[in-house]
Amino acid sequence: MDLERFYKEEHTFFKVIIEDFKAKIGPRRSSEERHIGTHGLEWNEQGKRLSEFIMATKTIHGNSQFQKSHRQRWTWESPNGEYHNEIDHIIVNRKLCLTDVAVVSKFYTGSDHLLLRAKLYFSRKGEKAAKFKNRSPRTTTKWDLFSSLVGCWDDAVVDNIDEEYDWLIQHLSVSAIKAESSKVTKRHLSLEILELIRQRGIARAAGNRELTSELAKQCRQVIKEDLKKRRAAVMVEAAEAGNSIRIGDKRRY
Repeated sequence: MDLERFYKEEHTFFKVIIEDFKAKIGPRRSSEERHIGTHGLEWNEQGKRLSEFIMATKTIHGNSQFQKSHRQRWTWESPNGEYHNEIDHIIVNRKLCLTDVAVVSKFYTGSDHLLLRAKLYFSRKGEKAAKFKNRSPRTTTKWDLFSSLVGCWDDAVVDNIDEEYDWLIQHLSVSAIKAESSKVTKRHLSLEILELIRQRGIARAAGNRELTSELAKQCRQVIKEDLKKRRAAVMVEAAEAGNSIRIGDKRRY
């Protein structure tokens, strides 16, 4: 199975490709090469083609993401020991799962290639979150609109009943598509909460523990007050509709 077909047909969340590509990939050459890291030895034509493949498949070149000494980077040695090249590569589809890539120089492989090692971290929680984020929005059918569209059927006189049946099926299908609408999930976090979360992230990245703690405290307080307001609004809505809060839409919490 060739590489492109493998990547397209295998429906797995984490993908890791390890191969001797005979390609040399150096540091990132432009801002467009986000799939290539800032570390590497040198480029060759095969490396440029591999870079195009990585970009086309929206994957990440693992070797160049980590700064290593020359001794921990090259993966192949010429028979006379004069030339060293980095031609074995690790490619992943999710950058965060890769924590390190390095050569294990002390491990004897019995060939002119060194052992290339990758450290990976697979998070089931992160996988679920990413799948939830990328899933398609649910669709609902507006039945009143569907009924109106179906009622526009022009029952023309057709000699061939099979032809008339095909036209009817097509009309129903088109009406159903037109009556569909994406169900958009309401945002539960207010703009104030989102801003506090953003500021907390900046403070944490800057290593300011005191400010991070204070912003986290403010964030919890605002979320608590926001939940109170939302619960009160749901209770009012349920009371007006004549329903119990127990049978209301609990997802609003």
